Amino acid sequence: MIVPSIKNQEEITIEFEMAPKANNLRLVATTKQDQDIHVTILDQEVGFIYFYLSDIKLQRKDVQAYITDLHPKILSGVYDAQLVDMAKEEICC
Repeated sequence: MIVPSIKNQEEITIEFEMAPKANNLRLVATTKQDQDIHVTILDQEVGFIYFYLSDIKLQRKDVQAYITDLHPKILSGVYDAQLVDMAKEEICC
């Protein structure tokens, strides 16, 4: 996805693979935080679910099963979303 530039801001390209959907769950993104991985899942019925991969055993059984299937790709960084660091961005207005 290419984000159009606004005024003098540069264009950025965001590329990452979307995880497959499982029943009512979809992994939205993962982000590396220190020695752990922060996981964001969208549950069609309850909304967003946030947790650290190290806390997977504290999640519901369906979430555990879904993440276990995706575990190798999560660890390899396939679903890692490089988010914009707002502190480093120029102020436009």
